[in-house]
Amino acid sequence: MKASLTKISLFVLFASIVFASIVNVNASFKQYEAPLSESEWTFNGNPIGCNLTHEVPFYGEAKFKQTAGKNELLSFSLSYKRQPISFTKVASVKSLSADWFPGQSARNIGETDVLKGKHIFKAKDMGSWRLLNELEVGRFPTFQYQDFESRQDQVSVSLSTVGFKQPYDHFLNCLTSLVPHKLPELTKMTLHFDFDKDKVRPQNLEKLKSLAAYAKYSDNVDIVFINGYTDAKGSKSYNKKLSSRRIASVQKILSSYGAPENKFKPSSFGEKFPVATNRKPWGRAKNRRVYVKVMLN
Repeated sequence: MKASLTKISLFVLFASIVFASIVNVNASFKQYEAPLSESEWTFNGNPIGCNLTHEVPFYGEAKFKQTAGKNELLSFSLSYKRQPISFTKVASVKSLSADWFPGQSARNIGETDVLKGKHIFKAKDMGSWRLLNELEVGRFPTFQYQDFESRQDQVSVSLSTVGFKQPYDHFLNCLTSLVPHKLPELTKMTLHFDFDKDKVRPQNLEKLKSLAAYAKYSDNVDIVFINGYTDAKGSKSYNKKLSSRRIASVQKILSSYGAPENKFKPSSFGEKFPVATNRKPWGRAKNRRVYVKVMLN
């Protein structure tokens, strides 16, 4: 009886080995990575957004991106050229050493979901910085997962470090020059002025600089309305000229930061349309103003 069991066990083991061999023969390993001669990183950026992109041939595009705003995080995405993905998987993320650094073992970064839609890999903030760090030290961040169409096949997608350093340096410099405001924060602004003065207060300069950046670089900014007002002290003709000088001060600052003057639409109203009483000092202080409104496309 024992001899029979032994023969059966040996047969099962042999069959398993044969089956595994057949599976391995039929399985494929799809590897996507830019060849050394074609690997390219591209930087594109300005004070309202920074982008660092890398094309993975026959697969898609990797992109690191950060937009202006104090709370915006660095994001990473990897697109997929083929059919839309309708279900999720899990991919392992490793950092592989370059061929010219033999003997270095792979670093295990962790796991991530393979997402539905065009961008099947995404990361935010620390995850994005981890990928950039691996590229900076000369390693290849690599996503590995089971193929969508054939469960026997495995897929490996690598970001190449070749051609990375110089565009990455430009990208880092761009991050430090991003303006601290998002566009919705700037579409309506009221700038107040001292009595009988047309000089813009220092606390308003940062927002004007941010607005100038959007007016210059964003296709969303169509017209910048700049309306000038005064309190009721003085003659109407004098106040009309004073409100014009206040408008000119705002326009000069916006222009000095690069805002196109053809987007400005100034209107001088003098003491018309007060927002508070002119009988009290606090009311007159509110009326001494320039109102900036941005019309978006």
